[in-house]
Amino acid sequence: MLDLAVSHLLSTANPLIKRLVHLHEARGRRAAGMFIVEGRRAIDDFLKAGQGAAHLLVREDAEPPPGWPPAITVSGRILERLSQATTPSGYLAVFPIPLPTALVAAQGGLMLVEVADPGNLGTLLRTAAAMGLTQVVLAGTADPWSAKAVQATAGALARLQIHTLALDQAIALATPDAPRCALVVRDGVPPEQLPRRRRWLVVGGEARGIPPELLAACPERVTLPMPGGTESLNAAIAGAIACYLLMRSGA
Repeated sequence: MLDLAVSHLLSTANPLIKRLVHLHEARGRRAAGMFIVEGRRAIDDFLKAGQGAAHLLVREDAEPPPGWPPAITVSGRILERLSQATTPSGYLAVFPIPLPTALVAAQGGLMLVEVADPGNLGTLLRTAAAMGLTQVVLAGTADPWSAKAVQATAGALARLQIHTLALDQAIALATPDAPRCALVVRDGVPPEQLPRRRRWLVVGGEARGIPPELLAACPERVTLPMPGGTESLNAAIAGAIACYLLMRSGA
């Protein structure tokens, strides 16, 4: 899928560059079906996962890594125009937003609801990949293909199946083989008390947690013990700890 029509670009006024700038916005990503990945390691993860780059851009003073497909060399000004990082790395790729495979409810995974901060969302997606929870359901969250979310995943997004559902669809995702387990601040059991089985770990957003109608549909509830007296943790930290503890216990 790599665009080989050009091999070297210097001007930010180039039509291709103008089109790629639109990928900074969610509307532009949806219209094009594409998103931007920055950084050598993150791009490498997507390529190794079998994702074909629609456009692969390397700054003219940087060396393309061995084994990468042919890239378009671009000026530093172009990378600054396209990059949303504080310091552009010199490597930028555009990938098609992947179509998820069929959702297997009985397999379980991670369900994120109303996680509005893209950094928290990206951290949770990275944790899911690290813990082997390859299926992730998103309901009312930030855009997982935004620059901040993609950056926070550090390339782990390439190893996940992302399923975006409406809240009522998430509620309807019920199976006795993989029950929903709500991560709640209080009145849940410690992770080690849950039986070993597949499940959907449900993590709510920063503002109101898990919506009441979804919480009512969760037969299991888990609470992280916090002997230090802290009232709560943010969504990314709490979700990451819960993922680790549940996987460590074989749940």
